[in-house]
Amino acid sequence: MFNLLRIEFYKLSKFLFGYIAIVFMLGVGLSYGGIKLSELDINTSAVFNYVICDTSFVFVMSLVAALFIGKDFSSRTICNEIKMGNNRYQILLSRMIVVCALSVFLHMIYIISTIIGFVLIRGFDTSVFCSENTLWLLAVSLQLVAIISGVVLICFIARKSLEAITLSVMYAFICCNILRNFISSKIFTMSCFCFVQNSNMENLLFAAISAFVTMILFLVITAFGFNKADVK
Repeated sequence: MFNLLRIEFYKLSKFLFGYIAIVFMLGVGLSYGGIKLSELDINTSAVFNYVICDTSFVFVMSLVAALFIGKDFSSRTICNEIKMGNNRYQILLSRMIVVCALSVFLHMIYIISTIIGFVLIRGFDTSVFCSENTLWLLAVSLQLVAIISGVVLICFIARKSLEAITLSVMYAFICCNILRNFISSKIFTMSCFCFVQNSNMENLLFAAISAFVTMILFLVITAFGFNKADVK
């Protein structure tokens, strides 16, 4: 497992689309914080509140994750790993850990760059540094991991790069961008597809539990399907 993870993180360091996504999220965050939010009468903690629960760019993270995993099916890398005797569950987990880590990193880039953009115009204050925001960030990160687990499921079921990318982007865009405009029920707002909206401890706990259950469900389905699949 360690060797697989080491290889995957090395591949991630050479992954061009990952760097493009970083630059994109950095540019979006700086412009959002420096142009739009800087016009409001708010502090850095309020800026954090605006962006941490923003799911507008989850489809970008899903696209990058699908590209990273999909190319390994197209290039027969995963097929060769299986032939070499690697455990299928470890192959799955190594990909999931890497793309989830990348996705959380991209969201943090968005949050930090937005705050920087705001600070460059309005100046810095320390209101953003509090334990409630730390717990909020952890809960949202777990929710994002749950969403990306769904992308991993799609990729390992499709096992073809183009199909995986198309379905993953559609899945993220529909669940995180479209449904939030039509569904306001508590079930949806506490699901992983709607990042928890405040730092209330009860909401954070409920959202974290919901995300964890969703992640495990996606992972179990993926593992079962991949273990039975005839990978060629």
